[in-house]
Amino acid sequence: MTSDTTPSIVRFYGPEKAKDSEGRTLDNILQFNDRALEYHHDYIQVLFPLPERSPINPHAPIITKAVRDAFAQDEDLREQLFTAFKRMADFYAFDLTGTKDVPKISPKADNFKKLASNSWLTSMDHNHLRITRIIRCLRVLGLEPVARGFYEALKKYEEGRVSRRSLMYWQRAAERPLHLPPDESNDDAAGVAWLRD
Repeated sequence: MTSDTTPSIVRFYGPEKAKDSEGRTLDNILQFNDRALEYHHDYIQVLFPLPERSPINPHAPIITKAVRDAFAQDEDLREQLFTAFKRMADFYAFDLTGTKDVPKISPKADNFKKLASNSWLTSMDHNHLRITRIIRCLRVLGLEPVARGFYEALKKYEEGRVSRRSLMYWQRAAERPLHLPPDESNDDAAGVAWLRD
């Protein structure tokens, strides 16, 4: 792929450090403080794209087969995605140690409940949608162990405070065949054809 044909999300995560539609680089977004991560709503679709177009941010990149293949072939792209996940895990009050192949995700010891209650540990919250997106993106782009570890940590520490609906979407994002998006109710739906292989 040349720079002209390289998908924008590959250039964003790659050494080119391309800017998103708002003029931000990956490094710019990763430097957001927690307040900015909470109140900005257009970065999550860039950090964690999906094969489905975002109704919230129509300028956000989408994962195509070419994008998926680029991440599958490039360790550095996956490492950068892992770095983006680390920032979000911290925002959600989790410590992340280990590697992208063997991640260890645990709650921040001192103030986990307080921090988590400010972001996701509640019945309903826009962060639940973000979490669904993160899990699905990680799986599609080759970080299955990270997606699985994150989902398991969420389940373990949600303490019955997260709605059944959100838990259902997280489970679908973590466990369903990749061609089916979490909001698809029909298990026999065609889904994303290139994710069937």
